[in-house]
Amino acid sequence: MKSNTPILKSLLNECSKHAFWMNSAYRKLQSSLPITPDRVFKLDDQEVEHIDQYIFRFSKLQDAIGNKLFKSVLTELGEEVTDKSAIDIFNRMEQLGIIENYEVWKEFRDIRNELAYDYEEDEHEAAEKINLIISKKSDLEKYLNDIVNYLNTKKLI
Repeated sequence: MKSNTPILKSLLNECSKHAFWMNSAYRKLQSSLPITPDRVFKLDDQEVEHIDQYIFRFSKLQDAIGNKLFKSVLTELGEEVTDKSAIDIFNRMEQLGIIENYEVWKEFRDIRNELAYDYEEDEHEAAEKINLIISKKSDLEKYLNDIVNYLNTKKLI
């Protein structure tokens, strides 16, 4: 059965755009990586813009997947999600074999939440958090790819 669900397709498109711009910022940052504590507060304007763009798009992608796409996928499968908590939705996605590893997902949220407010005053902590969120790019992309692969396998998109 081929899906005609415009919401699911729209969410996949939104996630793809966030992933595209996250990767664009990452490519522009690569020559500056890893961010060292002695450089973290001496970054030039472009480097700061690329870091900010990366963090913004990482956050938007993580949010779109976790707060929108998970629910849309389960709805497409006929699951009831209206009164389910985020952890229940994640657990159901995991039970269905669509995604895995809640601890990694929780780590994304924790890192994102710490960086959402601003970079730390401590240069070691700031560098560590920036490098950590940058190192999680492929893990976040894996969640999106696993969902897309599942939907393709089930012929839902």
